Amino acid sequence: MFRKTYINFEKVPPHLGLTQKRIKKITGKKIREIRNYFKRYYFKKAVIGVSGGIDSALAATLTIKALGPKNVYFLRMPYLGISSKESLILTEKLAKNLKLPEENLITIPINKQVDLSWKILKKFKGGNLKIRKGNLMARERMKILFDLSAVKRAIVIGSEGKSEERLGYFTIGGDRVSGIEPINNLYKTQVYKMASFFREIPDEILKRAPSPELWKDQTDEGEIGASYLEIDTVLSAIENLKISKKKITKKFKIKKSKIDLILKRYQKAKGKRNLPYVLKL
Repeated sequence: MFRKTYINFEKVPPHLGLTQKRIKKITGKKIREIRNYFKRYYFKKAVIGVSGGIDSALAATLTIKALGPKNVYFLRMPYLGISSKESLILTEKLAKNLKLPEENLITIPINKQVDLSWKILKKFKGGNLKIRKGNLMARERMKILFDLSAVKRAIVIGSEGKSEERLGYFTIGGDRVSGIEPINNLYKTQVYKMASFFREIPDEILKRAPSPELWKDQTDEGEIGASYLEIDTVLSAIENLKISKKKITKKFKIKKSKIDLILKRYQKAKGKRNLPYVLKL
């Protein structure tokens, strides 16, 4: 049985839906692929930034299923005052449910490091200051993850989903960087569906609105300007169903203005998705 989540599965189009049988099949393949990847490159341990959100919860769960809890390190890297207490508590709850050893849950606040850099960088005028500082926070977290991956001789696990990747909703040099991406081929609606299958993932995480928590009251959908149900429906209709904007409006009852907004961001992110550009000559 699937549990209730932030996404109403009854509204998800059939072509995006995941049955219990299909989730079991996908889960098995992902766990085997993670395990084989680690064996191929002679690694046994993994580190992952866990935020209390849906993406990192699912990526962390799949990793532990593949490698075992003793071989996985959870990193909480809050910017105190912005990262919510709920996020910290839910990460701890997830770790407990997954039987993660207490010493494998590491907490490193990033306020001092970020503030020191920001004090210098904010003197350079230009760009959106809120976004610039948020990106700095994301990059600081990745710096910590990769340093500890060297200490633990571990691979950094990413938690980027397909919806964010296609829209370029990520920080270059931040959450875009990893050694392996377990859920990059899943749309956000599918991430929620698969996550609801794992009893170890707390109900509170399943019901949370997606947010990077880079500034107060930030949500993915609020910043993008469309719901993930709309985003996933439009992107999958264009890429998988190969149908026109006009047909999307008619078939899925999504306003043309929303479709235009999503596709504009999708097209604009093409260069960002394909970085770095490698010279052909």
